[in-house]
Amino acid sequence: MKRLLDCGSSDFREMDGPALLDAIRRSEGRTVLCEVLWPSPPLVDGVTNAEISVAFGADLILLNKFDGDDLSSLKSRLGRPVGVNVEPSENVPPHRRASRENLERVSDADFIVVTANPDAEVSDRGLLAAVELVRENAPNTSVFAGKMHGSGGRGLADVEEMSRLAEASDALLIPAPGTVPGSRESVVAALMDAAHEAGALAVATIGTSQEGSDAETVREIALAAKRCGADVLHLGDAGVCGIAEPLNVLAASLAIRGRRHAYRRMAMR
Repeated sequence: MKRLLDCGSSDFREMDGPALLDAIRRSEGRTVLCEVLWPSPPLVDGVTNAEISVAFGADLILLNKFDGDDLSSLKSRLGRPVGVNVEPSENVPPHRRASRENLERVSDADFIVVTANPDAEVSDRGLLAAVELVRENAPNTSVFAGKMHGSGGRGLADVEEMSRLAEASDALLIPAPGTVPGSRESVVAALMDAAHEAGALAVATIGTSQEGSDAETVREIALAAKRCGADVLHLGDAGVCGIAEPLNVLAASLAIRGRRHAYRRMAMR
């Protein structure tokens, strides 16, 4: 099995959920996940925002508020694993819900992320129930779960809550150091340790619009996340026009894996 660092589009086409997780784990904290706000217009005419994120170094693409119906062709164009957010809430439109019908619509996704946008009221119990629903309906698809920020509430859950969610899912979303109030490195590291002890990957999330801050801030957060034990660095969709600032994607990529792997990822299709 290759590291995700060394995989190209032909490798990704052959991967199921467990293989994707193993490829991420073998990359030792050098995986970049970029979120894309699907309804937003493209930053640059002639290409999608997902394609821009890939061009600047994204290993994985996550679609937020996805209301399309053709994931297969998008995956083919990108040459990267593509995931979709779903939310266990009745307060969001059907295309965003963690429901059987919606999971069927996004069945071509390489991974499903059970999470909550700020306008969705989602409890920890709701997250757990949604993870179980994904397991039932897409047993070979990787399941990431957690809140990328406070979702209108407190920013960090405690270790016990996180451990329960990590035991149920394949990867746990944890706010990166310096993103939500109280996200000190020691606190975030303890949460990531709990995720690893439960057998899950740890995803450090930047979902607080800091994906659109200056490059030095993003580099600092990226390195802090890696010190805490993050397997994946997530950059949210609130930088510019529904994606992270592209130069910040490159800055984070360079910081956590150096020029060799950053340039290779940008070139590989």
